[in-house]
Amino acid sequence: MVETLVQPRELRAITSTHEYAFPMKLLASWTLAITAVMGGLYFLVGFPPAFDTYFEKMYFHAIGIGIAALVAYLVLDVFELEAHEPALDFPIRYRAFLALVFGALGGLVFLSRAVFNALPDVGVLLFVVAFLLIFDVSAALLIELIILPRKKSGIYENRSRNFADYVGRVVPFTPADRAAYRGLGAGYWLAVVSIASASIAMVIGFINLWVRAFGPSFFAGYMGWLGLDAKGFQDATLDPHSHMVAIAIIAIIVAVAIVRFGVLDAESSLRRRIASWGAWIALAGVVLMTLILGAVAFLNYAPPTLFTSGPDAVNGMAGDDLFMSIVFLGAMIVAVAIASDRRNSRNALRMTILGTWAASVVITAIVGFYIELHEQQFGGTLAANDANFSAAHPMTGIFVMIVLSLALLLVDFYGIPGRARRIAVAVAATGLVAAFAGTMLWTLADPSTGGPVFTLYIAGIALAYAAVLVAGLAVRSAHTQGFTRTAP
Repeated sequence: MVETLVQPRELRAITSTHEYAFPMKLLASWTLAITAVMGGLYFLVGFPPAFDTYFEKMYFHAIGIGIAALVAYLVLDVFELEAHEPALDFPIRYRAFLALVFGALGGLVFLSRAVFNALPDVGVLLFVVAFLLIFDVSAALLIELIILPRKKSGIYENRSRNFADYVGRVVPFTPADRAAYRGLGAGYWLAVVSIASASIAMVIGFINLWVRAFGPSFFAGYMGWLGLDAKGFQDATLDPHSHMVAIAIIAIIVAVAIVRFGVLDAESSLRRRIASWGAWIALAGVVLMTLILGAVAFLNYAPPTLFTSGPDAVNGMAGDDLFMSIVFLGAMIVAVAIASDRRNSRNALRMTILGTWAASVVITAIVGFYIELHEQQFGGTLAANDANFSAAHPMTGIFVMIVLSLALLLVDFYGIPGRARRIAVAVAATGLVAAFAGTMLWTLADPSTGGPVFTLYIAGIALAYAAVLVAGLAVRSAHTQGFTRTAP
């Protein structure tokens, strides 16, 4: 097996105002370890294999913030944003890690009902700080990515006297500004649009939490205009937040893989075209999803049900799900382009990453659509299977597959060689197969919460988080070559 490992260069950059005291790989390894521990604690304390209650959903935001921090590290590294990060800013890498710390502390409060009852406001406040920090990270990444081409071209004006000047700095108004964006690959644009979508999703989620924790307050008039009470407004904003942020992160992962694996620079023109088509399709899916789910959240829009059948049109595909699946389609097209390169098809780690994408598509989209189109059966005799799907597909199809993909991307980025790489890949691949098989069988074959199928489902999730911990240890051992801003 041939695997080309390139030693990464890490920015230990120094400017006249601040120094990166903590290497990125150290923060990445700590983040992987904390995320893995939070994933393991969820099962050790006896929570069910889903997140249905308020406490469980809030707890899993700790893992979600860990995922967002890992995404931030990869975007910073792959697009080399820190080489152009404003010297006076508090580094994005630190903001992302602090968000994880506050989120993990908040999660520990929600993990125990006794602790939460003793500290009813502390957990919420910790999460509020974490959410504000991770939103700040997302917004900063978006702005830095938008202005990056102009910084590289040397035409970016970094001085502003007022807000209008600042908007002019961010938005490419002049022909010279717009010229800096010519020839940028689809991977760049997919990252920009997906980070923007994730930022909107975070705003929706924060509004949902505010109304839940503090009541309608200044949203009361808006909620009245929509014709919703507090409970209806929370219900209307919950799914758009969770669905949008999950799909946006998947699209960012695809964008990172496109750039990292150099698929748009492949020798084969056909492979380049296929990858480009996939990226643009995924981008279109992100835009459509954001518009539809944004309308659901902000305008109480109800997407139509498509392909209906059965008594009272009980069977049918949710319209918003169809638009989200466009992102999955684009991701699979990109995966074909990546896998068709022998350098990748012989690389077990990269093929395992693509395996997480495929598993997510099958669990979330294909099985989900099958159940929606056969709701008459799954709402009746197969109701237990339907309940298991509702529990399992966000757990494995979203969280597990995303965090596995991110962990392996970091192992790949830091060029982990030899035994550490093989162990990380073996544990991740085993967890991937077990979690996928367990989810499929528990959903479609044996819905009981006992026996070998349920055990396989739980074991697969446990192995997946163990793989994240192993990846963290591997990244911690990586050797990097330092470089400065002035001498790249």
